[in-house]
Amino acid sequence: MLCVWFASRVLVLGISVLSGLGTQSDVFYYFDHINALGASGPAQTMPEYPIPAVWLLAVPWLLGLGRSTGYVIAFACLMLALDAAFTYTLWRTGGRRRSQAVLLWTVFLMLIGPTAYMRFDLIVSVMAGWALLAMRRRRPGIAGALIGVGAAVKLWPALLWPALCGLGRRTAVRATAAFGVVGLVAAGAAWAWAGWDRLVSPLVYQSDRGLQIESVFASVPMLLRGLGLGDFAVTLSRYQAFEIWGTGVQLWLRAASVAVYLGYGLILVAYAAWLWRGHGRLDEAAVLVLLAITTLIVTNKTFSPQYVIWLGAPLAAAVIIIGDGRPRLRRLCVLVLAMTLATLLVYPLGYTTLVRDAAGWTQVARGAVTVVLVARNAMLVWIEIQLIRWAYGFLKPGTEREVLA
Repeated sequence: MLCVWFASRVLVLGISVLSGLGTQSDVFYYFDHINALGASGPAQTMPEYPIPAVWLLAVPWLLGLGRSTGYVIAFACLMLALDAAFTYTLWRTGGRRRSQAVLLWTVFLMLIGPTAYMRFDLIVSVMAGWALLAMRRRRPGIAGALIGVGAAVKLWPALLWPALCGLGRRTAVRATAAFGVVGLVAAGAAWAWAGWDRLVSPLVYQSDRGLQIESVFASVPMLLRGLGLGDFAVTLSRYQAFEIWGTGVQLWLRAASVAVYLGYGLILVAYAAWLWRGHGRLDEAAVLVLLAITTLIVTNKTFSPQYVIWLGAPLAAAVIIIGDGRPRLRRLCVLVLAMTLATLLVYPLGYTTLVRDAAGWTQVARGAVTVVLVARNAMLVWIEIQLIRWAYGFLKPGTEREVLA
């Protein structure tokens, strides 16, 4: 298994070097802003991310001695070390299911490709996976702290905290206390360093964004564009994201704006029903974590390829918690891997073709990549539906302890 992990990581990093990182501009974006931090100040430095993320992104700048090449190398090595640490945890704590969990994680990140080591979303994914494994070992304080760290870096992991609270009152108190302490310390330090406006800037940053081309709600406009139907334009916005404009896009944008609130409502209702019923189980908590993450992705008007990373570590932890022998979990794992492969085909392999204007054979190639994109989004929606059905199986009225098959 170690040989498989090592070979897959060499392959991914080798592809990164050979491709010249032409599509991995985010890591250079991080460097440019951290490099200018002294001149621009924290208020103007990546306001879309929480301040603790800025501190974290400064670490490879220090390790790389303030050089862009050194920054990229240090960043990739840190993410690789995090990947190795989580792999070791799966192997060390997985018992008889460790081989299956490690294999899933190894293949999943290999299918993500270079993006896994050129974004910092691996951190929040691993925090969520470690939190579930900590709950399995009856360490709710550690689990709450891990979710707190994830929320400090990217906010959305805060929605996973209720999944730690349905396994007994004492467990809920310890998990909540640790989560709260980490959150308050991070928020207090960020406020003291950068001020209130910068503290809340990530909460309002998304509101003015358009419909990103990879969003589930952009599937129809993107498919029409790929087929040469309608009048569409894809532009790079000031948010460093490719967005689509044109025929009917505003309708889909409004639909996405409504869907995100419905998604939050779904997550809250599922948690409320689970907590109200009481006597929750860790396998149910794992399902609710996966449901919350998938709902956040599916209902959002923005979608970058690194969002897919969020699912990987919690799913690998679920293999250990639930067991890979469950037919429903096996199908879910296969579907997630297929969706991840489609994401790789779209980004970075087909992205240049996807976003540029095209004619002739280039138009045909763009149409093919668009079909893969739409298929990827369809698989995401199907994953969401399967998780809703799974959660409803143990949340519906009159259900006490249904076997999670």
